[in-house]
Amino acid sequence: MIDMRCYNSYFISNCVYIILILLYSQQIVAQTILVDENMSDWNDIPKYAQESSEDFGNGELDIENIKIYDDDRFIYFLLELNSEILLQQFNDLILFIDTDNNSNTGVALEGIGYELQFSFGDREGVAYLDGVTSISSYDVGLVSAPTVTSDFFEIKMDKNSEIKGEKLFNSDTLAFFFRTQASDGDLAPDDPSSFFYTFKNSKSAFNSSIHLDRETEFDLRFLSYNVYRDYLFNLEARDNFRRIFQFIEPDIIGLQEVYDNSGSDAAFLIKEFLGGQWYSGDVGNDNLLVSRYPILKQKAIKGNAAYLVKIDNISFQNVLVIVAHPPCCSNDEGRQDEIDAFMAFLRESKDGREFNIAEDTPIVIVGDMNLVGLNQQVKTLLTGDIINEIEYGQDFSPDWDGTALEDVKPFNPGMPTTFTWYNENSSFGAGRLDYIVYSGSVLELGTNYSLHSKTLPQEFLDTTFLQRNDTYEASDHLPIVADFRNKEVTNSEVGSKKSQSFRLHQNYPNPFNPSTKISYTVDKPSHIELVVTNSIGQSVSTLVNSIQQSGNYTVNFDASGLSSGIYTYWLRVDGLQISKSMTLVR
Repeated sequence: MIDMRCYNSYFISNCVYIILILLYSQQIVAQTILVDENMSDWNDIPKYAQESSEDFGNGELDIENIKIYDDDRFIYFLLELNSEILLQQFNDLILFIDTDNNSNTGVALEGIGYELQFSFGDREGVAYLDGVTSISSYDVGLVSAPTVTSDFFEIKMDKNSEIKGEKLFNSDTLAFFFRTQASDGDLAPDDPSSFFYTFKNSKSAFNSSIHLDRETEFDLRFLSYNVYRDYLFNLEARDNFRRIFQFIEPDIIGLQEVYDNSGSDAAFLIKEFLGGQWYSGDVGNDNLLVSRYPILKQKAIKGNAAYLVKIDNISFQNVLVIVAHPPCCSNDEGRQDEIDAFMAFLRESKDGREFNIAEDTPIVIVGDMNLVGLNQQVKTLLTGDIINEIEYGQDFSPDWDGTALEDVKPFNPGMPTTFTWYNENSSFGAGRLDYIVYSGSVLELGTNYSLHSKTLPQEFLDTTFLQRNDTYEASDHLPIVADFRNKEVTNSEVGSKKSQSFRLHQNYPNPFNPSTKISYTVDKPSHIELVVTNSIGQSVSTLVNSIQQSGNYTVNFDASGLSSGIYTYWLRVDGLQISKSMTLVR
């Protein structure tokens, strides 16, 4: 006979154990915060403290709400204000953090002892650890969004930051407050000493594996890249750019800041990097287009450029591409004027003038937009809200279905951020200056990213030819990538192509002498053949002919004994095949 008292006790204790497991499992699955100018992911996170309204003293800026969250890598803040500001300049907003939640260490202020002070408008901070150390946003991994005027901001900091070898956040709790100016002004929370935050240390969703390949062979890959004052053509950076372009494998490339080289120069260089035939567009300013497909029309629009590209395949016919680089920095008037101008060109092209594009022609606008001022410029770019209607005509809906264009907002792989500009030698922190926007009524977005090689996991870099500092050494702007497919391509066709589940990458180095490495990816167990042929189609080497499991593979090809020329390597997987070209130079 079972003693029911023991059974019930056993049952209850196990129920409690199961409940604890469930609660713990909920804790370790992180609420994902994305620093992407969208507050919706903060909805389920409670306010850090209830803020008093209109308590801003002699100042004009009032903090209406603050939130904080963390995972095992980052600390996140949400800041809501009563009016719009630029976070990285023209304000007196300061963040104070007691990183060990100990009022007896650091600098005493408002009942806490802060070890970190950061002034957003001055773009500088001070750490009080072993002495006093001036810091920049890069020292603590501080990234904020948006870079334009706003009444809310998302802020990320690296939890594992070190200052002179000493860990900054060395406790499981912290206290903090924001102040809108050095003295008086608003304080949030109102009584900082009454609140503290305990780290959750939930596993970051961005520790998961990174997939940057095209989703289907229907996808057209766009690359926008400010190559920093013609640095693409500088021999010092040639290998950095070569590895970047060979990793991305773009189809259509919008380049900015090409002042002293021509479109044909750029196409020649891209052909050297990637092989195959490349076409170029050049309207006489710094915005070039290099494309695997012919360019039918081109036109300068003030300092920017429009191109009509003939694709003519199962997924596309023509694509209208605008490559833009409006004025920088505090020149809000000039930037707005140029965005008004090329959006008016788009309206005219849709209305039967200018390029006179057919209805539902895909529209893609790329470039370093320099959007670091008034948010009206973003509004014009997306919605067609033209400011100077006397010169540029009336507002319009830029997409074919009467809606706004869509903003890709490509993420930095492995990170919860979307910055496209990064320069540790500048006082300005990382920000999103570069954009890809598109007509979502006809285009379906696929893989997209803003490539920041410095923060890629080493295990990912080991599967590529990229080196950690490649994007940093090449330009202060990151290459931003977006794949598109036409929505008219049926789901069954896309699904069929997805089921092929293999990808072939550009060899590296290329050109080469006498050996090079060829990488490919297989997503399911398959019979693999990797064959090299010469210019007349004769096989010169079989590198692989076997059953292989899913995974990333790299094979060395030694061309000793072969003559200079263009060779083709073929990846055949269960009867399907794809190929790329490479150049042997003796």
